[in-house]
Amino acid sequence: MALPTTRPGALILAGGRGERFWPWSTAARPKQLLPLARGGRTLLAATFERACRIVEPSRVVIMTAESLVDACRAECPGAVVVGEPVMRNTAPAIAAAAAFFGPGDPFAVLPSDHAIDDEEAFERDFRRAIEVATRDAVLVTFGIKPTAPETNFGYVKRGAKLADRLHRVAQFTEKPDRDRATAWVESGEYAWNSGMFVWTRRTFMAALEAGRPAIAAPLAGLSFAPGQEREFEQALRDIFPSLESISVDYAVLEGSPNTVVIEAGFDWDDLGSWSAWARREKRDERGNVVFGDAVPVECDHCIVVGDGVTAAPLRLKDMIVVATANGVLACRLEDSEHVRKVSEAVRARVKP
Repeated sequence: MALPTTRPGALILAGGRGERFWPWSTAARPKQLLPLARGGRTLLAATFERACRIVEPSRVVIMTAESLVDACRAECPGAVVVGEPVMRNTAPAIAAAAAFFGPGDPFAVLPSDHAIDDEEAFERDFRRAIEVATRDAVLVTFGIKPTAPETNFGYVKRGAKLADRLHRVAQFTEKPDRDRATAWVESGEYAWNSGMFVWTRRTFMAALEAGRPAIAAPLAGLSFAPGQEREFEQALRDIFPSLESISVDYAVLEGSPNTVVIEAGFDWDDLGSWSAWARREKRDERGNVVFGDAVPVECDHCIVVGDGVTAAPLRLKDMIVVATANGVLACRLEDSEHVRKVSEAVRARVKP
């Protein structure tokens, strides 16, 4: 049976703050706008390029903060860029963006701050997901085969097998402790939850109505016509402040009986820390990752970044040194996962 005629789309979520990359990452230039992708591209630009492998640029919607609209538009020429008046997490953002697509149109949901190099495999998997979501009223998510018992990711437990690398979802689970993560990885039944999805507008809004009707109701009536971004943003100003702030995992996926998972055939890294980014970068003869105006002197296995000012550490080993006009970070490489504590402490200062 031939699939119905649809116009696939893509939604890129670009509202994150990326606090683990402080001081390079700030509210005005969050993680997705940093040159952390291959070739010095921003993560948002790289995500947009991947999206354009499966849909036309004009069918890509970027949801971001109002203050970042111009910066995101510069990175994603031809896309529709919409500013959210306040951040309400992923469930309201996805529901609002669904208004850009027809009821039966499948659309991909893509975080803007992940790294994926095998773009051909990415395209194959997402085209397959689009076919599945168009044919069946299911919510498609992508699972990543675990390489370690990570405690910073959510997990998906696979259920009944439907086809090659395609399973029903038995359970979504949030970030586990080390013992549970180890047991899950060793069982072979779990995958990391990538935060990437494909579904039709109709299927998603029905699932949101079942899980969070208070979010679905005010957003279900939204409509959009080309060139009406500002009018759409005004409608969001009237609706968003009163909405619950909640992720799509909690609001929809954990309670929906019609979720399926595709085991991703492409590589994936969420670049959640300085050390995660450094794993993908070239190193000098002493094992240092150097970016921008950086001059490590007799240093070994360090990450050194200078942006607007010079970073010049001396005789350090296994350290992170980042110097920008916004501040300076110096910490042990093993503490990379805790940099958010620094950004939170800086934000919490009581200034005179």
